[in-house]
Amino acid sequence: MTPKRQILVVEDNLLNREMLSDILAGQYTVLQAENGQEALNILRQNDRIALILLDVQMPVMDGYTFLDKVKEDKELSLIPVIVTTQSGSEADEIAALSHGATDFVPKPYRPQVILSRVASLIKLRETAAMVNQLQYDRLTDLYTREFFYQKLREQLLVNPAQDYCIVCASIENFRLYNDMFGVPAGDALLRHIGNTCLNMADDTSFVSRFGADSFFCLQKCKNQDWESIARAVDQAISLSIKNVVMRWGVYEVTDRSIPVEIMCDRAQLAANSIKGQYNRFCAVYDDALRGQLLREKAITDAMETALSEKQFLLYLQPKYSLRDECIVGAEALVRWNHPEWGFIGPNEFIPLFEKNGFIFQLDQYVWEQACILLRDWQQQGYRPLPISVNVSRADVYQLHLVDTLQGLVQKYGIDPSCLHLEITESAYAESADQILSTVEELHRLGFVIEMDDFGSGYSSLNMLSQMKLDILKLDMKFIRNELQRPAQQSLLNDIIHMAHKLHLSVVAEGVETSEQVKRLHAMDCDYLQGYFFAKPMPVAQYEQLWKDQLSRAPKAVQKAQETEWDVTSVLVVDEDASYRKKVHQVFAGQYQVMEESNASSALALIREHGQSAISAIILSLTLPENGAAMLVESLRQDSSLWKIPILATIPNSKKAAELPLALETDDFLCKRHPICDLRKRVQNLIDIAQAHRRESILRDEAHRDYLTGLLNRRGFQAAIASIRTENLPLAVCMFDLDNLKKVNDTFGHDTGDRMIRAFADLLRSQTRTEDVLCRYGGDEFAVILKHLDSVQTAMDLGQRICSQFNDSLMEEPLDASCSGGIAVCGKDERDLQLLLEKADEALRRAKQKGKSQCLLWD
Repeated sequence: MTPKRQILVVEDNLLNREMLSDILAGQYTVLQAENGQEALNILRQNDRIALILLDVQMPVMDGYTFLDKVKEDKELSLIPVIVTTQSGSEADEIAALSHGATDFVPKPYRPQVILSRVASLIKLRETAAMVNQLQYDRLTDLYTREFFYQKLREQLLVNPAQDYCIVCASIENFRLYNDMFGVPAGDALLRHIGNTCLNMADDTSFVSRFGADSFFCLQKCKNQDWESIARAVDQAISLSIKNVVMRWGVYEVTDRSIPVEIMCDRAQLAANSIKGQYNRFCAVYDDALRGQLLREKAITDAMETALSEKQFLLYLQPKYSLRDECIVGAEALVRWNHPEWGFIGPNEFIPLFEKNGFIFQLDQYVWEQACILLRDWQQQGYRPLPISVNVSRADVYQLHLVDTLQGLVQKYGIDPSCLHLEITESAYAESADQILSTVEELHRLGFVIEMDDFGSGYSSLNMLSQMKLDILKLDMKFIRNELQRPAQQSLLNDIIHMAHKLHLSVVAEGVETSEQVKRLHAMDCDYLQGYFFAKPMPVAQYEQLWKDQLSRAPKAVQKAQETEWDVTSVLVVDEDASYRKKVHQVFAGQYQVMEESNASSALALIREHGQSAISAIILSLTLPENGAAMLVESLRQDSSLWKIPILATIPNSKKAAELPLALETDDFLCKRHPICDLRKRVQNLIDIAQAHRRESILRDEAHRDYLTGLLNRRGFQAAIASIRTENLPLAVCMFDLDNLKKVNDTFGHDTGDRMIRAFADLLRSQTRTEDVLCRYGGDEFAVILKHLDSVQTAMDLGQRICSQFNDSLMEEPLDASCSGGIAVCGKDERDLQLLLEKADEALRRAKQKGKSQCLLWD
């Protein structure tokens, strides 16, 4: 039996400690400490603490000091900390975040909120430990690249007089070895080489695995015969494993002012320089390799002229919706067409620009070209598909990054949500504090934020839960590695599921095979990008692809892109006319302010204008005749209005009796606070509401079939989950369009798509608004009929749909028809998945009897 996870409660108030312990005791083992010092003592004696619940105000050692101490310890800093706050003020939360807190829960405690957040953070931390091995390579247990860099800097600094060499060992044709002998054999080879390198190293050396097939070692050196050493290690490796060729590169550290990354690059250059050469195993970096550096210098000298002459070209690689099978956007990439050298690959100039800092100027150029393109599409009458642009690590450090991006979208008059910002995973780890504030501001302005290269081993999932993100983009190599594993051993499915729980869409990049597509489809990945679908292409070629898609399904595709983020008005409901006037003054020029003095009039006004027109409500809790309670209850019970955020107000602390009602609203403010607090609180509520609205629209898009506008399978599952007892009895109807593949092959996909849309229109015409309609697969449709009055009603409807569809095809030479299967459940049945299986079985039997049949499951 798996032992319970341990949680440490740090709280000087005994009653609060006991309350938290009672809440958690059913699922966790709870340890208690009454101050920060006692908590540190427990942590140093117990390495199994999964999470800490921490009060800030304590004797002996307060919460902030405790957080600082924890942050200094590399092991303890990995434990998530939830701070319990009394005031809930933004300043307190920012202060706790700056000291290393992970999350907050307000007092008084709400058990379900605490249990949910504790479980979520523990899950995130445990998954992060599996995905991100920050110091040791998962396969070989050697140092990771970044940790090797750190140790290398320390060693050179501590021993300035010692001669050192950096040795790179690279496996030649490792991919071919994997293909010939299989991935398990490849993993065994990597482990064996890693162990051999460790055995050959002395006590002061250390070894790292770089990338898939390279190893690095720091060695003491002076007049070494590196060729002989390389041959000796090769012989040691070949004793156990045949058909392996190693290439060795050596860089002798003579200039310690050079960054360690460049030192390692030079060792790698030396190894690469002899790949493919017979009977050469080792090369030392020397003047013979200077040619490559001269090439880099030539590129550096030409880069500014290339930018001014627009030699850099924008290429687009489409992103595809896996469920809707359509283009939903593109990633902007850059190509360099030099007038003398011809096309220069991005792999050659991008890393160089990242090193010399020119990448920010190039990125700005790409951002602007993307904005120009979006504007042009808009002016041509198209609703632009979003373009993702890269925001590099160097860009994150620019002080005016937010102003630059905001200025571009304003200059060209485009919606920020059309410009997706791909921020590489490594940037989040290297500049966490700066990136948190920058991303939050960009997200507030309406930009869609993507975390790029997720899974490359830099960020923590703990940070992922804190970031203002919309999309998670999985690293190409990470996907390939994970898809090579058996499904039950892969982390990929867990990560996609986790992202969906965080309301993030998932993009898989680097998809190259149909097998990868099938695996990712089974894992419910949202979007795919890669050579399997399309290579990066010139803009004109991408536009043609897009227009071809629009010509096949213009309404569905364009509808999937419609988003409106207009904020219209704020409603103040207050019996005090002077306060209503003050609200008008606060928001003058920013929002239209509507006002009412009583709850009944306010409710009528809200129902007249609707949720989309009212951005926030400022509600006095002292309205006469208990009006505030009546209004809050009415709004919360109306599904079309309950999402309007409410800021509750009372005139002074003497009205504290009204506080229980305030807990049912979204925020609370005493009118004696400075009026600027009102502006800040309302703006915060609107920002949150907009974010939820954006997430809702993104989820709705993910749940819709682009061709028909019906729910897709994911949306259908969500609809099933929302079925309630009052919807019973109901029926599930499954329909199949027979011979659709034959129609596509004979008459083309346009004809097949037209047939699919016609059947979807028929379903709409024969069903009610409350019924659930879904395109369940390529040629399958599902319908849930709610509040069914009789089995015969369902059978009549199924027969009618099949007959009318078959009749509509009689005038066309299409060998197609429709079959149906129906299953019905009563008021006491709730297993809709089983009902779906029954309807599918009824459909199978109907097709066995002959096409155009509709049968009831018996």
